[in-house]
Amino acid sequence: MLEAITWNTYFCTLAVGIAAYYITILVAHYPQEFRNLLSGRINKISQNRQQEEEQDHRRTDGKPTDHFEELEATVAELSGILGKAGQNRTSKETLLLQLIQALSNHTGLREPAYRVAVINFILENAEKQCRISFSETELEEAWAAHSP
Repeated sequence: MLEAITWNTYFCTLAVGIAAYYITILVAHYPQEFRNLLSGRINKISQNRQQEEEQDHRRTDGKPTDHFEELEATVAELSGILGKAGQNRTSKETLLLQLIQALSNHTGLREPAYRVAVINFILENAEKQCRISFSETELEEAWAAHSP
């Protein structure tokens, strides 16, 4: 009996069965997306999302931002400030002002995740390089007072 079925018939039946299976899963678990796909709105939705993401990642000068690169540049700048302050034995207040002035130029640091990373970097490295200890609330208050 199986000798009567050709490979062509087998693969066509298999393709129809797999397509029916995935359409059933799509309709059962993702009905809204399936309706959008049938109506052709899926392209419009994805284009709108893409445009929104592009607008979110652009600066006022039109160049795309990369927050990780900005964070790396900020950490390098802060490391330099902390190194100089450790060599010159800068006072705590002067160092805090230098750090806040350096941080005010970086727009990506307004996001909470980056802000926490920078604060943790300052807390750890100020103690090591300058023997000056800051509290997290002290840095947050100073940052808030000097933020635009």
